[in-house]
Amino acid sequence: MIPAGPGQDAEPFHDILDGYFTLKESVRQLMARHQLSWAWLVLRHAPVMEIAGLAPDAPVPMHLRDGYAGLIDTMVLTVSRTGGPDSDEYLLVGSGDWRWLDTRDDSALPADIRLAEPAYLTGFGLSAEPNSKPNAKRTEAEEVLSELPGLLAEAADFRPFCA
Repeated sequence: MIPAGPGQDAEPFHDILDGYFTLKESVRQLMARHQLSWAWLVLRHAPVMEIAGLAPDAPVPMHLRDGYAGLIDTMVLTVSRTGGPDSDEYLLVGSGDWRWLDTRDDSALPADIRLAEPAYLTGFGLSAEPNSKPNAKRTEAEEVLSELPGLLAEAADFRPFCA
């Protein structure tokens, strides 16, 4: 076994993604908050909404009249920083199971999907800083790994997602 160098050991953690932003923006904020360069995340039971033409930084309307509502039942994401160490851009690649509450022609989850509410997640992250302080939201690895049997049982129905 090759020992991990400083900043190379994945740390288990849990947190809450901010709601009302795009999933990608919420994950970007999480990565900055924890000073992570890479993460593997498990998201469950996250309400989502798609509103055509709504800018990523626009406030969410009080009523969902011109859009679609749905729910991410389960999603597994790998998040990687793109560019150099100072980059603020991340690539989200994963798969999951979601459903729309309204009938849609295209059941895919758009790359700019918004979280309709804050969402709890667990995962593992690699620090972007070699001498960073311990993660304040650290949890036991068993808490994250305990979800794996259920994920593997559900994985056959997962669809791809990328943002």
